[in-house]
Amino acid sequence: MLSRHVPNLRHPSKWMFAPLLLFLAELDCSAQPTYQWKDAVTNEKLTCQQCPPGTFVAQHCTRDRQTVCEPCPDLHYTQYWNYLEKCRYCNVICGEKQVEVQQCNSTHNRVCQCQEGYYSEMEFCIRHSKCPPGSGVEKLGTPFENTQCGACPRGFFSSSDSSTKPCQPHQDCEQQGKVTNVQGNQYHDTLCTSCRLGRSNSTQGPALGDDDCEQAMIDFVAYQNIPVRKLKRLQQILEGSPKKPALGTRAAMQEKFRAFLIHLKEGHYEVTKELLDALRAAKLHSVEEKVRERFLLS
Repeated sequence: MLSRHVPNLRHPSKWMFAPLLLFLAELDCSAQPTYQWKDAVTNEKLTCQQCPPGTFVAQHCTRDRQTVCEPCPDLHYTQYWNYLEKCRYCNVICGEKQVEVQQCNSTHNRVCQCQEGYYSEMEFCIRHSKCPPGSGVEKLGTPFENTQCGACPRGFFSSSDSSTKPCQPHQDCEQQGKVTNVQGNQYHDTLCTSCRLGRSNSTQGPALGDDDCEQAMIDFVAYQNIPVRKLKRLQQILEGSPKKPALGTRAAMQEKFRAFLIHLKEGHYEVTKELLDALRAAKLHSVEEKVRERFLLS
């Protein structure tokens, strides 16, 4: 016959005491903390009550009296229950590029952190890194972490250094009732135009003074796949100066060259004629032909 185990009621097992032990533990946690103290007069060991945060022990307990607590003086604090005979001094001083985020008070020391635009590294505040063109901010920097950058995915771009801007989506020319003049990449936006492009749209090219078409031509030339040194040479010819522009990345050079051409246009120069002549002088014949064909220039 199978036997059944029946608990011995005369000797209860440990599991029966679990609820009682839990209750006593909770009761003990809610009680005021204590500490052991030896009375200097009687040599008697006493259990004294600790002082709450913001106070300190002015007098230890005796057989007849509990602990006497007093508030911390100015610029001093105690953060926890304690049996300190004096409060701690607020010794934290905010340094360079730091701001105070927690004032010194009776229960807390002063707290400092790096000011906006900076983060803490090796006890120094370092300026947040900027994401270079072609990449954007994936996670903004905090007082404790640097900026996190990521390369712009297809359909997005970033054309400048920034510690705050994420990659931006390319604009849609069709939604604006325009046509795409230059397809965007990770470094620049898609550029739209209202200028008539291609022989299928017109049998006559735009006038040299047409502002929208001149801008379209500037954008088209600036973002052609021209080697950096030839792009530098092209700008040198247009400037009419022996001074060579400083080299940089292709994306940076294209932005500078485009800005230079826009400046020429705003100065009422005949940009179209001068640019075609410069392309020929720089021996960029294939680019010159593309411009003539695209903008129907004879």
